[in-house]
Parts: sequence; structure tokens; C-alpha cells
Amino acid sequence: MVGSCLSSTSLSFGSSIAAYTGSAKTFTASDMERATDNFDDSRVLGEGGFGRVYSGVIEDGTKVAVKVLKRDDQQGGREFLAEVEMLSRLHHRNLVKLIGICTEERNRCLVYELVPNGSVESHLRGVDKKSASLEWDYRIKIALGSARGLAYLHEDSSPRVIHRDFKSGNILLEHDFTPKVSDFGLARTAMDEEGRHISTRVMGTFGYVAPEYAMTGHLLVKSDVYSYGVVLLELLTGRKPVDMTQPPGQENLVAWARPLLATKEGLQTIIDPSLGSDVPLESVAKVAAIASMCVQPEVSHRPFMGEVVQALKLVCNECDEAREVCSRGSSQDDLSIDMDGKVGTDSYSTPNSDVSGLDTERGLSVPDLFSSSTGFGRQSSESFRRHCGSGPLRAGRGSQFWRKMQRLSRGSISEHSVMMRFWTGSP
Repeated sequence: MVGSCLSSTSLSFGSSIAAYTGSAKTFTASDMERATDNFDDSRVLGEGGFGRVYSGVIEDGTKVAVKVLKRDDQQGGREFLAEVEMLSRLHHRNLVKLIGICTEERNRCLVYELVPNGSVESHLRGVDKKSASLEWDYRIKIALGSARGLAYLHEDSSPRVIHRDFKSGNILLEHDFTPKVSDFGLARTAMDEEGRHISTRVMGTFGYVAPEYAMTGHLLVKSDVYSYGVVLLELLTGRKPVDMTQPPGQENLVAWARPLLATKEGLQTIIDPSLGSDVPLESVAKVAAIASMCVQPEVSHRPFMGEVVQALKLVCNECDEAREVCSRGSSQDDLSIDMDGKVGTDSYSTPNSDVSGLDTERGLSVPDLFSSSTGFGRQSSESFRRHCGSGPLRAGRGSQFWRKMQRLSRGSISEHSVMMRFWTGSP
């Protein structure tokens, strides 16, 4: 038998000893060597601050990813224990599943399900981009699925969890581009009381860290929301969060992109060129509006992840409904995005959203910005109507959501009135 179910195992890392109680299996060092061909270099999937990750096959034939801790200090031990504890109690289809652990002698390994299709980062800018560009429909699917994973962590898990290192490199993809959030080595338990922060040493990846966390060390669930917004901007632009090879003024993705999200011309400027001229601009613009809210400097102006999920579901529903209409006369297969998954919350408890990313004082109204007629010329406009549809959402769900946002947000009434018209299609 490769592994045995674990009730309580003592994990010793130098001077630190902690008890693990969870459902993961334990593996021996020999199990790990057999699974990875003695940790052969040809099986290396990646490497980071934690250590190397190898592909492997355990005795029952299950394909796995084996993450080997290389750091022998106390911080490495804490990160290992944090990931074990977090993953052993978190279960969601958009989170990577922990299968087992190995703590024999000096070996410290985490054994995950193998997520075979690389990361979002590799598809946007790495080796996977060479085979095929990441289509817009897949980007929407990734945005929604990863939002669901974060919403589960923030609002449905017990206790609630702050990921603290959410980035495109930590979103792994199945062959059908279902996203799975990974790497919980820096995760922290969130405070139960709304709005309370955790004071901690600043950790994470440069370019994704929320400004309030970087400046004060105060960590909130909305610090993850900021990181999520950066990933949305990556999906929109294809760019790195920080890229010193870009022209002056464009090195920081958030600082460069945010002002450009407010106009048609600006949006056309930032869209990833690999998407081509066929991209549905209306869908892109709605995702840009959500990204703008997520990367607001003021914490209170960012939405909660449950609200982000609801907004993205509205975007996906609109496109799905349009494709359904188009498919009545054709037999083409459309990308299926599961809209029935569990959402972190449907109560919209205390959102404080801001829509300054949709600035109505810059010469372009929001209805104009999100009109199908603002595509990349006549050809792309026609393509947009074919693939994403120009009709409005069914008024009920969109209207109800944005009215709730209008009542509870600190943003100006006029801005939210415009936003509500944009979602519902009302005059």
C-alpha cells in the first residue's frame, strides 16, 4: 500500500514540532523515489522559493505533482506546515487537491493531484503560448473559476483564509482550462470580525501585493482581491505585473492600465495583441470594469470576491445566451462554462465598490463604451455580435445586483446609475 490515512502525525522541523491532523495520506521516501524516478531532472515541472516540483505516478497509477521542500530552516518548515494544514481542510473544485505528504527522515514532500496544462502565466507569456494563444473564452473561464476559488477561501471555508500569494503563476489549468489555485505556503487565517486586519511581515510576489499591505503589513481578505485584479489585468493585456523592459511609464501594469480602462481608445490600447481583432470588446470592457474595481487603492472601494463572482457570471451568461441564439442555426461546439457552481456568497453583505475605472467625465459615456458598435472597426463589430451578442442581459439579475451595489457602495450615485444602465441595457 502506497499511503495510509493519517489521523495524527508529528512533523518535526529542526526545533519546531507540530501535530498534523488531516485526511491526507503519508508516503515514504521510497514511495517518492519510485514515483519520480529518483527525482529525475526530466520530471521537473518547476522550481520556486519553496523547492522543486516533479511529476510522478504513485503505485495505484494516479498521476501526481510532488513538491519537495528544499529549505531546511524554520521558515521553510512553517510554510510546509501551513500548506499541509490549509489544503487538508480546503475542498473546492477550483483549488488544487492535496493527496498526501512525506516527512520521512529529512524528506519533506507535498503530493498533489497533477494539474496537467501548465499555469496561466505560462499560457500568457511562457512556453505554452508558443503552441497556441489563450483565447478570450478561456480567459473568461479562468477569471470566473479562480474567483470562485478565492471566494470559497474568503467566505465559505472555516476558518476563512487569505491566500497572500495569488498570481498567474499559481493558477494551474486542466486540459479544458478549468483553473485551480495552488501554492498555499504563505496563506494565513483571516480574522473573524469584518474589517479587522492581520499584522504580519510583508510576503508575496512583487507586483501583486496590495498597497496597504506593502506599506503597513496590514493583511485583509481584500489584499487578495487586489492581487486578483492584477491577474485580471494580465488576462486583458498579456503583460507582466512589473516589466522593466516596457517603455517609460508602462513598467507597472496597474499604474499604466488603470487610467486606460475608462475609454474605448484606452481599452483598445491595452488589449493583448495575441487576441487578435476578433475579440468581443463589450465582454472585454466589462471584465476591465471589474478589474478596475479590484485594484482600487482604497480597500473600502474594492468588492468582495463573492461580488466579483456574481459580476463575472453576468458577463458569462450574456455571452452564453448570445452563443445559444447563434448556435440554433449551426452545429458548432461552444465552450461550456459551468454557471451552477457554488459561490462564496449571494448576500452581497457589505460591498464598498468604486467604479472610477469607468470615468464618465472623460468624453465617453459608459453605454457608448460598452456598446457593440465600439469594436475594432466594422469587421470586428460584426464578429463581436456573432460571438458575444449585442443584446442586454435579462434585466432581473443584473439590475438587482447593481441596485444592491448602488445602495451599499460609497461611490457616487451618478456613477452607479450609469453602471446599472450598462448592465441592464436600460436607457
